[in-house]
Amino acid sequence: MESFGVHNLSLRDIAAEIGVSHTAPYRHFPKKMDLLLAITALGFKELRDTLREAWEISEEPSEKLKKSGENYIRLAWRNPRRTELMFSGEVIPEGPIPIDLAKYGEEAYYELFRVVQYGQEKGVFQKEINTDAMAMTVWSSVHGFAVLNERYIKSEDPAVRERVEMQMSLLLTLVIDGIRTL
Repeated sequence: MESFGVHNLSLRDIAAEIGVSHTAPYRHFPKKMDLLLAITALGFKELRDTLREAWEISEEPSEKLKKSGENYIRLAWRNPRRTELMFSGEVIPEGPIPIDLAKYGEEAYYELFRVVQYGQEKGVFQKEINTDAMAMTVWSSVHGFAVLNERYIKSEDPAVRERVEMQMSLLLTLVIDGIRTL
């Protein structure tokens, strides 16, 4: 998908790339949408896992949140088309949302939510702000930065990549300072 893009992805191309018969993928994914739903679910699972890793880094809420932001951004940069798929609204099941997709999406959000909540409980982040609103603001900030800078982090110019890394650090500092207890 990262090579072809979401719109050009076909089960036949996937079969050719992995060296199986062109009908083999259809045994697992009767329609392209079924494959896209599975890719999206796995994306949220990996996001959940990478945010969960950040929880272990420190007892300090600000460090946990900084690492969560870094992990989110780097994961999005490694998988830009999948990230686009996860948040574009293009993956719409014909019936109810598959259980694993809903579960992993909620769990990914919860990993960020619990860092913010922990920071509020420890008195590091402002308690006056609704936890959900604060977590969504953080999520939106890091997601927006990741998407806006995805093409620059892959630049051949080391100075450009270094600038993007510095800007990521600045963004996370500003976000954390913005929610810190006054």
